[in-house]
Amino acid sequence: MRILLIGGGVHPIPPTGYGAVEQIITELQRGLRAAGHEAEVVNRVRHRRMRDEYAFAWELPALLRRERYDVLHAHTPVVANRLAGGGRPLVYTSHSRHWYFRERWTHRWGYWLERRAVRRARAVVALTERLRRTMESTVRAPHAPLTVIPFGVDSDRFRPDWGRRTGTTALGVGVVLPFKRWEWAAAALRGTGLSLKLAGPIPSPAYADSVRAAGDGVELLGEVAPDELERLFRESDVLVHPSSVEILSATVLQALAAGLPVVGGSALDGVFDSGTTGWVVDDASAPAFRRAASDRLKALGSDAALRRRVGDAAREVARTRYAWPEVVRAHLAVYAEAMRPNRGPP
Repeated sequence: MRILLIGGGVHPIPPTGYGAVEQIITELQRGLRAAGHEAEVVNRVRHRRMRDEYAFAWELPALLRRERYDVLHAHTPVVANRLAGGGRPLVYTSHSRHWYFRERWTHRWGYWLERRAVRRARAVVALTERLRRTMESTVRAPHAPLTVIPFGVDSDRFRPDWGRRTGTTALGVGVVLPFKRWEWAAAALRGTGLSLKLAGPIPSPAYADSVRAAGDGVELLGEVAPDELERLFRESDVLVHPSSVEILSATVLQALAAGLPVVGGSALDGVFDSGTTGWVVDDASAPAFRRAASDRLKALGSDAALRRRVGDAAREVARTRYAWPEVVRAHLAVYAEAMRPNRGPP
């Protein structure tokens, strides 16, 4: 089978810096090739601006005229709608937080594009059961079949170094913007014996200052190199992830693979087993999160045996539920169904 994985035209694939979707496409390509299939990426980057997706989508039909393929797999809505509008059957995976987060008109536009892409695709991959239910309830019928397939995580690349864990470091990974609610994490860590190290791009210096002010000894690292990020996962003691909105967080899966207990809010519900591999705590308000998360974080910081027990369980989940070979097999089943000659459009 020859699969073309279509990028978004904004970041390179593989990414040279921040780019979660681009990293997922890279690893899916690697997994498909390991399973004996041809998998190529189609992507053209201009200026790394979000609006560049429109220019890339416009030229995409011309690029595809030179390609032979069995399956087109798109991961961004502008590209998916452009392909579907040209009559090309495709598989679509949505990674967008706009299903749950629509503060500005650009978010609402993105939400409209997402629903339109789901209606027009030959098959749709929902990364979580929660997202599948949201699609089912908000996308007008008829629409494509919806299949839940998470992306995977490399448990060899992300792994623990138990000997370097000291019970003093809580890790946060992600862009430093208000919807991630990093100030909640900083406040929850006060008095726990754990300090926050936060790795990710810092587009808003003013918000970064508010995060530092919310806690004690908060260290904002900015965007770090891949080998440094892997070291942080290996040597930290717990991942704190208070984000108000997620679809499926690569950061959380990397933490599970690294044997890190995860403490986060309701956006992580269903991603891991609360009480076994971490805790999903009350995030109805900042004080509620601070109280609930602080108790869990204090216990984790002071109890090495608890950290190890929860960390071992987390790593086992990463090696089973989120193993790339299983993820690839599930995708191949979707591709085969989408390719059936008698399979018409939704």
